[in-house]
Amino acid sequence: MHLYPVNIYVVLFLKYALPIAAEGHTKITVGAIFYENEKEIEMSFDQAFREVNNLKFSDLQFLTIKRYMPTNDSFQLQQIACELISNGVAAIFGPSSKAASDIVAQIANTTGIPHIEYDWKLEATRQEHLNHQMTINVAPSLSALSRAYFEIIKTNYEWRTFTLIYETPEGLARLQDLMNIHALNTDYLKLRNLADYAEDYRVLWKEADETFHEHRIILDCEPKSLKELLKISVDFKLQGPFRNWFLTHLDTHSSGLKDIYNEDFKANITSVRLKTVDPNPYERKKTRITKVDQILGSQMMLPVLIYDAVVLFANSARNVIASMEQFYPPNSHCGLGYGNTWIMGGHIVQEMKTISEDDVEPHFKTENMKINEYGQRTHFNLEIYKPTVNEPLMVWTPDNGIKIRRLNPELESSAATPDFSVQRKVYTVVTHHEEPYFMMKQDHENYRGQEKYEGYAVDLIRKLSELMEFDYEFMIVNGNGKYNPETKQWDGIIRKLIDHHAQIGVCDLTITQLRRSAVDFTVPFMQLGISILHYKSPPEQKNPFAFLEPFAPEVWIYMIFAQLVMTLAFVLIARLSYREWMPPNPAIVDPDELENIWNVNNSCWLMVGSIMQQGCDILPRGPHMRILTGMWWFFALMMLSTYTANLAAFLTSNKWQSTIKSLQDLIEQDEVKFGSMRGGSTSLFFSESNDTDYQRAWNQMKGFNPSAFTSNNKEGVDRVRKEKGNYAFLMETTSMTYNIERHCDLRQIGGQIGEKHYGLAVPLGADYRTNLSVSILQLSEKGELYKLKNKWWKNHNVTCESFHEVDGDELSIIELGGVFLVLVGGLLTGVILGIFEFLWNVQNVAVEERVTPWQALKAELIFALKFWVRKKPMRISSSNSSGGDKSSRRSSASRRSSKEKTRSKTAS
Repeated sequence: MHLYPVNIYVVLFLKYALPIAAEGHTKITVGAIFYENEKEIEMSFDQAFREVNNLKFSDLQFLTIKRYMPTNDSFQLQQIACELISNGVAAIFGPSSKAASDIVAQIANTTGIPHIEYDWKLEATRQEHLNHQMTINVAPSLSALSRAYFEIIKTNYEWRTFTLIYETPEGLARLQDLMNIHALNTDYLKLRNLADYAEDYRVLWKEADETFHEHRIILDCEPKSLKELLKISVDFKLQGPFRNWFLTHLDTHSSGLKDIYNEDFKANITSVRLKTVDPNPYERKKTRITKVDQILGSQMMLPVLIYDAVVLFANSARNVIASMEQFYPPNSHCGLGYGNTWIMGGHIVQEMKTISEDDVEPHFKTENMKINEYGQRTHFNLEIYKPTVNEPLMVWTPDNGIKIRRLNPELESSAATPDFSVQRKVYTVVTHHEEPYFMMKQDHENYRGQEKYEGYAVDLIRKLSELMEFDYEFMIVNGNGKYNPETKQWDGIIRKLIDHHAQIGVCDLTITQLRRSAVDFTVPFMQLGISILHYKSPPEQKNPFAFLEPFAPEVWIYMIFAQLVMTLAFVLIARLSYREWMPPNPAIVDPDELENIWNVNNSCWLMVGSIMQQGCDILPRGPHMRILTGMWWFFALMMLSTYTANLAAFLTSNKWQSTIKSLQDLIEQDEVKFGSMRGGSTSLFFSESNDTDYQRAWNQMKGFNPSAFTSNNKEGVDRVRKEKGNYAFLMETTSMTYNIERHCDLRQIGGQIGEKHYGLAVPLGADYRTNLSVSILQLSEKGELYKLKNKWWKNHNVTCESFHEVDGDELSIIELGGVFLVLVGGLLTGVILGIFEFLWNVQNVAVEERVTPWQALKAELIFALKFWVRKKPMRISSSNSSGGDKSSRRSSASRRSSKEKTRSKTAS
């Protein structure tokens, strides 16, 4: 350390220790250390002291001693610091963060001279704090800034996955809290150092796009490197729509991004900077803007902060000197054994930690200036803005979080640069072919683009695009998305959303916890459950002559043959039995002839009446005839009883009935196999359920050979129809209802199992998810979702025959129609025979009564229609004429009587 002669200190003491009464001002000397190329900082430093010295009621006059560092040399820095202290400075400002050593802070701590910093420095340890007790840093502390970034990213932006890219150790410290969001989980957070890609930044952006599929990047780099980095990223589509960038350096706005900003930059780029005090609208505006005014107005961090550092020190020194009523200049130096620690310096440092920003003059440039006990600035406000168009968005404060920034109308009107990130966007909607959600039109060859598709999902996206004012294009994949536990990878719609190749996923996509770990979902647009799809066997064709089926055809033939044989046998045996020959008139004791009543007609009538259980008016007399009749009755009883029992059993067993009514019935039987879509939400429901029946069902599904699982719903439906009752498919009720409406051979077994929901899937943390959810709720409230479901589920040209499952012994008219047909047949036969007999009798009457056939027909027909007449005259044709005589009647009666006797003898 360089030592100065004693006489020099005496001269300096005489020069600065005594108050100078001339001009009535107390002069205080301060020192500053600058590096080369820090002209803006120096100009801001001078401007601050110029404004402080120009205060009307201030009795202090500050003098400045500035020293310059050409290189980062710790030894030279030590010499300059000692020189300034030897010159009696009351404070040392700087150097900036370019200094690799804290030698100035240690020298100031030893000599009691306040040391004011205005640039970022790494957080000091507890031991280092002991060596920095005289140091005040007005730049935001890295730990507080890191917490601010954490709150912005997690609470406001709601980012859960992102890539962190940093350039300097200070930049890494600013990102420290962000790395704790997911505890360095590489699935959510990726960390990269720009130094590792210094040779070619294209490797970094290629990795971010093709390997990470990253859409959210947090970048901390120096402003001079930013333009080159972002310009290269355009080639890898990292500046396309739906990309999000957060630039953490507080001087991002000074990087000149406007120079390269064009239509290729459609990404949402935001950054932060220190919030400066809003200008007083009532203050008189300057007519002449100087260079330093431009520097301070540009909100560059270091010039603004050194200004605040000067204001903080000047006001604190004024308050301390005013309280002590006299200024005691420092008498310190770097030599051992020389000088003492400046006591007033400690009071000034303490005042800087407690002074209120409302009590300083001139006012600070930045808002919310508070220094903690370690000399670190823990309170500050940040302005979130778009650096590409310099548009303020929000303001972050440590106490109230984030609030919307009210834009100055003058600034809003002066913003001439268009913001390409807010232009109408084109969403890529990923889906797959699944009826009725997404289908090709039958005449799709006549359409182009999105017009060739139709379905529920197509209409839903179209209505959402009208509400949110966006364009869209469809991307078609093979399925919703299945998770492979071995590779830990997804496929289908979920894969495309994870890779950010699409922005919206829509189809029969069920919201599950596993899927929510990979993508986000909107509010549900459809509620559903799980049920069982089974084949509906059509009822067998009903036979109107089913009453004949209890007996085989040969049985009916044998019965008819038996009746003919019995009739002939009955007639023959009756003629052999003397007991069956009786006198025609019981009043004649000794008749000339006997008659036998058991002719073919009467015998046949007895046989038919017995088998019909109706009996007969005439019965046999002889024992052998009665035995024969009893055996026929026994035969008739057995046949009738057997027929009745078989008929009831046959008709009821032929009804269309289902033995499987629920999932419990399904798992209790072993004839019908059942399964679900492999890897789908239905399979996941059964595999992860703790319910005993569901676990049994899952174990049975896994054990079937061949496999009961299908690759998609269509394959499951086709398998149910193909196997015709030997296979049941567990699927979601919405798709099941759609297929049942269009296929008459399908039906639902049991009620709904569980509760599930369909929603739109978006990449994790997508900022448009909330708008999609709000739009879905609007469609639901207007009844649009209900109309869409009716349109695609109910409107079709398939009409199924309505037949129902009957219960108990209920028989339809078709099954008993044969009985009615037999009745009608007997009725028609009787009527026809009656008509023929009536006509034959008319012919006989015409001959006997010697009238024309027409007269006989007319007379017989008129009499037949007189239902109230119960007695019939012997001669109907002449019953109404007065010329008829009794002799003719007697003659006719005698002829008829002789004819009847002739007939009776012939019959005997």
